[in-house]
Amino acid sequence: MTGEGRAPTTTYRLAPALAVRLVGRSLVTLAFVVVVTTVVGVASGAGWLPAGWVTLVGALVAVGWAAYLMRFSWAVRLTPDGYAVRLLGGIGAAGASWSQVEEVLAASPGGRPCLVIRLRDGRLTTVPMSAVAGDPDAFAHDVRRRVRDTHTPGIQTDS
Repeated sequence: MTGEGRAPTTTYRLAPALAVRLVGRSLVTLAFVVVVTTVVGVASGAGWLPAGWVTLVGALVAVGWAAYLMRFSWAVRLTPDGYAVRLLGGIGAAGASWSQVEEVLAASPGGRPCLVIRLRDGRLTTVPMSAVAGDPDAFAHDVRRRVRDTHTPGIQTDS
């Protein structure tokens, strides 16, 4: 299949709630590191200065991380050739070509709505719909359309 008539690359951003949760985890980790640095600084006679520097650098890193997650990061990228998933843990296969996809299913493991992409070799990619910003139905439709278009040569749709 040539590049003509194929769907363009679509990027689905990380859901804002998940991005905030990731930043929150980072801040909790920073707080732990500051406490440890404070205890070590006071015990070693270095005082509070090391903890201050760790706090300053950590806060700057956390702000950068938050800006990246909220403005530039993506959770799922669909290209004419396949898909890739990043920043999401426990999803299974992080990517594959459309020709490797056997079927796309909606599922709710543990009561959480997910899109499950089953590959021909038995691997799965499970994308929690709450992790993807935007309309979950539009995302699922986009994935299914790309799989359908790959598996039915000569038929290309824009819907």
